[in-house]
Amino acid sequence: MAADSAVTISGRHGHTIYQSVDKVFQLVNGQPIGIMIYNHAEIMNVPWETVITLYRAQAGKQSFDTVAEFALDFLTFLQDSEELFPSDHQDLEYFKTVATVYGLLADEFDRQVQAFRESMNGDLDSHINAMFDFVVGEIHHAYQHYFDDTPRGDLDCFPPDMTSRLEKQYGPQIDDLINSLSSHLKPDYPNLDISSDSYAKLREIAFFVVMKNAFFEGYTGVVFAGFGAKEKFPAMISYHIGGIFGGILKRTIDRQEAVSANGGPVVLTFAQDKMIHTFMTGIDRDFRLYLFIETLKLTHQLVADLINSLDGLDPQQKQDLYTRYSEENLGAALMAFFQGVDEYQRRYHTTPIFQAIHTLPRAELAETAGSLVKLNSFQQKVTQQPETVGGPVDVAVISISEGFVLLRDGASI
Repeated sequence: MAADSAVTISGRHGHTIYQSVDKVFQLVNGQPIGIMIYNHAEIMNVPWETVITLYRAQAGKQSFDTVAEFALDFLTFLQDSEELFPSDHQDLEYFKTVATVYGLLADEFDRQVQAFRESMNGDLDSHINAMFDFVVGEIHHAYQHYFDDTPRGDLDCFPPDMTSRLEKQYGPQIDDLINSLSSHLKPDYPNLDISSDSYAKLREIAFFVVMKNAFFEGYTGVVFAGFGAKEKFPAMISYHIGGIFGGILKRTIDRQEAVSANGGPVVLTFAQDKMIHTFMTGIDRDFRLYLFIETLKLTHQLVADLINSLDGLDPQQKQDLYTRYSEENLGAALMAFFQGVDEYQRRYHTTPIFQAIHTLPRAELAETAGSLVKLNSFQQKVTQQPETVGGPVDVAVISISEGFVLLRDGASI
């Protein structure tokens, strides 16, 4: 497990990047199990380091059969920590979460209005309510559907009656937050009136922020890895974690992997992994997409030029021929082309890297993991991006024989 020590703190006056945050920890003393965090350094204003330290103290040297059971015990501790997260603190977290999403909605509404103004396409005042309804509808839809438009379900961690619980506990406060949103927008948009349909959707969004498998308000990624008492090979399970609402921790499993006797190495990246992905695959994801789009445009143009050069066909016949060829031949040809590219990339680039990783001793594995994180940091530095990856790199080497060993920039801690 490897992580940098940079964290971005958002405030009223912008973003500040600190490069002194620990992200990799031993979960239980004396046990070969580690925990790594990314994205948010705090949960409900409590540093994750504090939560992990308190859990380790109460856990003693207890052991579980699997990494997944270690993770579940930690999440149960987190959810039941009334001293860290009392009920009034959970109330504030709920209001803050809903207000954050309403703020994102207001920002999107501002962007839509600005785009309308720049287009000079009609009178703004006569369209303002329709534009607000559109933005509310889009966010309402996004909470209920994934990007491919498949339904977005409720999180399994909440009971079926969670919506009615939230309505009963926070109904009047939700109305206050919607009125605050309206008051915030009124000075800039005096003709804005929230329709009854948008008002109802805004109330539903206040429930969706808890119930739905979506973390638009932000989350912490928490990764557990190592060995349970009955696991002979390493295993990993990661979660996306939000706040605690009504005594229940908002969470969902992100990924779960395990090495087997017959399987090869497993390499997983989290958070900002652009340069790591490029190194492991040999091609930048954005560049590959650009290459696909340009190839598609080129082949379409070549086919169009060839068909237009044919004599004896009227325009409709040419269009029919172009449409038929595009639908029946061109897509399959492009798919075969990129499948060939991907196969070459796997065979001559990714597979040799995985074969090398499979045979590396522990010290070299630690060096490899740390180097991949530093590669991400170096890419940001030379491209003059905000250095959201950087600082000292912590690497945890976990084995059955030696347990959890933490290294910082190659040195033991």
